Amino acid sequence: MTRRWPLLLSLLPLGLGLAAYGYAWRGWAAAFETTLAGWFPGQTVAASGFPYRLEAELAGVARRHDGTVRLGLTAERLRLNRGPWRPELTVFQGQGVTLSAGLGDLAARVAAASGNASLHLAAGRLQRLSIVLPNAHGNAGLGPDFRATSLELHLRERLPGRGADAAGPQPRGQLVVGAIGLSFGGGAPLALDADLAVRGSARLTSYPGWAADGVIDVVASARDATGEVLKLDASIVPLGERLRLAGTISTVCPLQVQAFLAGTKAPAELRLRAPVRLALESALPAGGPVALSGLPADLATRARRRQLPACPALG
Repeated sequence: MTRRWPLLLSLLPLGLGLAAYGYAWRGWAAAFETTLAGWFPGQTVAASGFPYRLEAELAGVARRHDGTVRLGLTAERLRLNRGPWRPELTVFQGQGVTLSAGLGDLAARVAAASGNASLHLAAGRLQRLSIVLPNAHGNAGLGPDFRATSLELHLRERLPGRGADAAGPQPRGQLVVGAIGLSFGGGAPLALDADLAVRGSARLTSYPGWAADGVIDVVASARDATGEVLKLDASIVPLGERLRLAGTISTVCPLQVQAFLAGTKAPAELRLRAPVRLALESALPAGGPVALSGLPADLATRARRRQLPACPALG
């Protein structure tokens, strides 16, 4: 009996350590449950995953924010994970996911059978929200419905600059969009890269506050296997609950771009050797035809890349 005491004494610190960690983990789990209960009111949340992680599964998730800007999330099932020591980072895995956003008459939605996301919050600010949706489909709020083999959305809040960088509306947020196999209506699949930089004097906690002098700078490009088809460089300015888009489109397929914006069928078109720049202006959502100008009068005689595949149909 006396020989067993040294062994028991040597295991005592381990047992006390495990008990202390179990107590601490329960506290982390309680905080996780409280956070999720605030994010998803009405849901019963129970954390599991001891000892390495915090995990919860929810069913029939429906979350809405109604206001000037409308946001929505529905999911048949949602699994949430967090490291015990990383309360600022939450990872989501969803099934039957639908996301929606709206402003006035403008409404966008995207759905997918499954999706993953990660949310990084620190010091009351959105450090990053990344969403990956395979085999997504939906509508961007204008134009025909779209499908994408893969759709990625990355959002973050940005801090304003100082000194010389503080002149004019300040950086407040950023949305980066990446899509593979993106097609609109019956259009050909394209790859899309877009960067939307949101600027304004007010933080993005209130649309009316930001919209007083806010602006969104948009740079986007679409390409197929042959090369870049178009590049958009534009600005979006809020006008109450509407938006005004103005900028330029550089493209080697101007007739395809013109037909897509007009909602008509384009004729067959070979790629230009040198892109043309078209001026674009529209109200969102479009209340009429998009104002597109700059189509060259000598377009029919311009040099074409006849050795390359014809321009892809955009919609």
